[in-house]
Amino acid sequence: MAQATRHITLAVGIAALSSLATLAPVAAQENRPAPANTSGGELNRAQEVFDVKHYRLQLEVFPDEKRIAGVLTMTAQLVQPTGAIMLDLDEALTVDEVWVSGSQAGSAEFSRVSFRHRDGQIHIPLSRRSTGGIFRVRVHYGGIPREAPRPPWDGGFTWSRTADGSHWIATTCQGEGADVWWPCKDHPSDEPDSMDIVITVPAPLVVASNGRRLEVREVPGDKLTYHWHVSTPINNYGVALNIAPYETITTRYQGIEGEPFEFTYWVLPENRAKGEILFEEFQRQMAFFEDVCGPYPFRADKYGVAETPHLGMEHQSIIAYGNGYRGDIVTGYDYDWLHHHELSHEWWANLVTARDWKDFWIHEGIGTYLQAVYLERRFGPEAYAKKMATDLKRIVNKGSVAPRGARTTKDMYFASKRPDAPDIDVYMKGSWICHSLRWLVGDEVFFKILRRWAYPDPALEATRDGSACRFASTDELLAIAEKIADMELDWFFELYLRQPTLPELLLSITGRKCTLRWKTPGDLPFPMPVEVLVGEELRRVEMKDGKAVLTLPRGVQLEVDPHARILMKRAG
Repeated sequence: MAQATRHITLAVGIAALSSLATLAPVAAQENRPAPANTSGGELNRAQEVFDVKHYRLQLEVFPDEKRIAGVLTMTAQLVQPTGAIMLDLDEALTVDEVWVSGSQAGSAEFSRVSFRHRDGQIHIPLSRRSTGGIFRVRVHYGGIPREAPRPPWDGGFTWSRTADGSHWIATTCQGEGADVWWPCKDHPSDEPDSMDIVITVPAPLVVASNGRRLEVREVPGDKLTYHWHVSTPINNYGVALNIAPYETITTRYQGIEGEPFEFTYWVLPENRAKGEILFEEFQRQMAFFEDVCGPYPFRADKYGVAETPHLGMEHQSIIAYGNGYRGDIVTGYDYDWLHHHELSHEWWANLVTARDWKDFWIHEGIGTYLQAVYLERRFGPEAYAKKMATDLKRIVNKGSVAPRGARTTKDMYFASKRPDAPDIDVYMKGSWICHSLRWLVGDEVFFKILRRWAYPDPALEATRDGSACRFASTDELLAIAEKIADMELDWFFELYLRQPTLPELLLSITGRKCTLRWKTPGDLPFPMPVEVLVGEELRRVEMKDGKAVLTLPRGVQLEVDPHARILMKRAG
């Protein structure tokens, strides 16, 4: 009698979870119009000639008029000789004057100069100077800034009201860039080494912003001026204003490095009781991240959270929180997913910043995955599996998660007008890439990799001066992972991050002989080991050259990848 060949559909251990609801925070990002403003892309010649050292933003906010007026002073260093530079500022705002430090090289005196503000760019002449010279530019500007159509995804200013009718104001600008409300070099590859933020508002409103508060002073007209100083590098979109009649819940948090740091929640008065309870969870989540990713990076300034009239954003040292004290309505577990995700960005966006938006998955994918790890540690493996199943349902594979070549936020973040852009995949596929890497290298090695992705040099974990902040790329993360794991991983990164198509595991059984083979786009190499359940025995099958052959015991059933370890194409 001839032996029959049977083709077995891959069994997925968490298939029963396929009816889970979509993940709320990311679902809201779909099907929205791409904004007129964008950030990143190829660096303009008039901007690559200088390196920003410091910004001083002095701004008055007029809530009743929804208007702002201010002065931005930039200190920068020339890296190439030039006779002109460019800053970015949204055309909704008006530039009144531009001053440059001295008409002669090296002069500290400011001189008023002619300028052109067109198409969101401020073109500023400089007297030609030698490389290495320090210069300053002062821009006087104001007007009615772009009002956020749907914050935080479509950003700008949000002018809201609290329960008692008080002003409640916030800024968001990740996709649009910070130039939507203040003049800057709007590119992710250049961060100031430090920044001063000086904001005047009507009393008794409170301003919660980045860094540490140096002073609050009364000024004429029943106004208050808040001075915040950021002592570390900061990305432009991470600069934020939060204005309301806040109360504060605060403590000195004992971090893993030993020296306490300020830990404060700026809460609306009507929500103080809820805030006191949530504040305890904030600290539990901080303990988790310090254990997994290393010390909180901005201990020299503070860890802050501000209650906002929008969902949330990872503004450095002043996380925006607007989840309404609802916990996680998707997985049903008792933790606040919004705060957890935004807190993750203090490491993955603010400490480790993508130099170009093409590597945006570093910000979002790692943070999304760490929610699953938190659920695993707090609620057990079933909670982890449930979160990963939820993420898996959202993967669309429309574009490369980490494409080569410069990208803008419109390319990488707002996909409605670019169907080939990954959009949600930087979150969900990024999370699953981390999940599959963990299976490949094992828990011990994976968490060492994660720690070194955050702090490549362990000595930097003890620093408080911002020297640990760095720009990163997908290639850098690959190199670190290969070093820690002591194995080649370029095939893993190439298939999962550089192109969209998932691998497919082909399985055939002839008699007792079982053949496993990876099918990949363009026959890309993919020696990914596979977990199989043979009867009651769980085996790890190595797939050298993308193929393996097993001999099965008589009458024994086979289940492939029963715990859903691997990101791959699945039946149905």
